Amino acid sequence: MTIEIEVKFLVDTNHIDSIKQQLNLYPNRYTPPVLLANHYYETADNQLRRWDMGLRIRGKNGQYEMTLKTAGQEIGGLHQRPEYNIPLTEHQLDLTLLPQEVWPADTDISALQAALSPLFSTDFRREKWVITYRESEIEVAFDQGHVGAGEQTIPLLELELELLNGKRSDLFALAAELINHGGIRLGWQSKAARGYGLAQGVGLPAIQPLMPFSVIPKASCEQGLSTLLSALIRRWQLLESHWLENEAQALPLLLQTLLAIRETFTLFGGLISRSASSEIRQRLTVIEEALQQKKPNAQSLCFSVDGVQAQLQLTELVVAQQWRQSANARQLKRLDGSFKRFCDVMLSRCAADLHALAAENLIANQAGMTLLRLDKLILSITLLSSAYPREQLEAWLAPWVLARQYFVSDQDAIRLPLPVRPLSPFWLTSNTAKDSLNG
Repeated sequence: MTIEIEVKFLVDTNHIDSIKQQLNLYPNRYTPPVLLANHYYETADNQLRRWDMGLRIRGKNGQYEMTLKTAGQEIGGLHQRPEYNIPLTEHQLDLTLLPQEVWPADTDISALQAALSPLFSTDFRREKWVITYRESEIEVAFDQGHVGAGEQTIPLLELELELLNGKRSDLFALAAELINHGGIRLGWQSKAARGYGLAQGVGLPAIQPLMPFSVIPKASCEQGLSTLLSALIRRWQLLESHWLENEAQALPLLLQTLLAIRETFTLFGGLISRSASSEIRQRLTVIEEALQQKKPNAQSLCFSVDGVQAQLQLTELVVAQQWRQSANARQLKRLDGSFKRFCDVMLSRCAADLHALAAENLIANQAGMTLLRLDKLILSITLLSSAYPREQLEAWLAPWVLARQYFVSDQDAIRLPLPVRPLSPFWLTSNTAKDSLNG
């Protein structure tokens, strides 16, 4: 078994030649293009998918290899998964060659193999550069081909950076250098994920309203922060993919997601230093300004250097927990503290800020600023409410979401309508909500 650590990029067809030229500038061992034919197998009820596994046979120059990839981690464009590679003498599955411990307990291997059949294929030409970079050896694979399921096909144009040996930080550093030359964006979906989508006719995952993200019970603040940022990166990349497919509703949700990332850094401002996120926040400002221009271009913005670098930096921040590098002893202690307790305290503060905002007399030409404050508070409450039932959160927020609709730009003054009867935030029933963050 090996642990595959790689960064995936999707490539703009107009930059193919310039990317290859850039790769040739590094010290490397080059392998010319080779045709790889891959068949992925699955049961009729998607058993492997439910186990978060991928199984394929790859053919190259008359030789075959069976690969099983098991449950791993994907954040941004960084993919880390255990994989098992078994040489085969012919193009024929043989699950008995894989270690028994890779399967869930009591798996009937013979029955599983009998139930498997080809579901989709990925056929592409791969050329490789094994690059010596700093203290590491990194394989860069450039794949051009297609994913096919039945009569349906979609193009495949990817750049993959895999750490063969050395430091993960070197992998991120090389990726950042390549991004600076333009024409690539992080690939959050694996080839297998796109193949499953094509075979099942589902395309991209549907866009859902921004709701609390699932956080493990008894999570630390650091675990909660990692969960929030990881989920927001995925949402950002999903919305970009929908926007590139000309889905207009993705753009306002994309702006909302970038604002949610900013608010996450604000909420955790007492636990991590501003220096840990300063460059990311600067890039977010550039992206948001570009998105708010009249008729922003999806292709240019989704492949923009600032946008892709921000996603990569955000991914490395989470994966390497870089906020610890600049944290003092007090901040480290808070990061190790209860995420639920932290959320209860911050939720109480947000609720107080909401009521204070609603009590203000507002000048009409300040409505935009007030609307932004309201949006930030609603987002903050949403991000912090993972420990509470969704229905309870929606019911409590409903008057404030309705209040958002009362802004009228041509009035002399505006007042946000308070609920008919005061609402007590549902999280105040928690004893920890009364505790101070400094306690």
